Amino acid sequence: MSKIQGWQTGVLVLAGLVAAGCSSSTTGTPTAADHATNPPTTTSGPTSQSSSARTGPSLAPRVSNPKNLRGQDACQLLTPQQQAELTFTKPGEKGTSAFGESECRSSNDNLRIYLALDTKRRGLEETYLRKERFPDFTPSTVAGYPAVRTHLNDKLKSCRIALGVADDQVLYITFDLNSHTNPEYEDPCGFAEKVGKMVLDNLPPAR
Repeated sequence: MSKIQGWQTGVLVLAGLVAAGCSSSTTGTPTAADHATNPPTTTSGPTSQSSSARTGPSLAPRVSNPKNLRGQDACQLLTPQQQAELTFTKPGEKGTSAFGESECRSSNDNLRIYLALDTKRRGLEETYLRKERFPDFTPSTVAGYPAVRTHLNDKLKSCRIALGVADDQVLYITFDLNSHTNPEYEDPCGFAEKVGKMVLDNLPPAR
């Protein structure tokens, strides 16, 4: 399997893990192996248990200074200056994620960055509810916003960040290393969080 194939598979598998159970409870949903062979391309829409209708305590930390990710173009979340800082010289590839929302894939000889919006469900709570399905699960923060680190593949130097920008909105950031030209790349999760901080700087506050 090539690095590109491995990266794409990792993105789809983990997106599937979160997308699974959009309209059901956390039990009885497909396994990672199921999604690896048949990755989902759409979701069934928002869950019936929205953030405003939670009946119990939240597992995920609440967002004290929410920002608005809804309706954004994933390929416009970073300014041209930020994209240049990340060494990208051409626009990212737009697409529709497993959540039925905007996604963007940017790549060059050094790295790959994948951004995906998830604004129609339960925010970071979705990741916490399925924490046992990840090979690792490490709570973190990005510029004061709650996040979760999940490595994809140590051999590929990959990391996926679920960044809570509001109680019901998440930005997924996947970083994959192509080369070792920058010491920052040696900490894939730290670099992915750096990208998250860039995006947060550009997002408008929630109304």
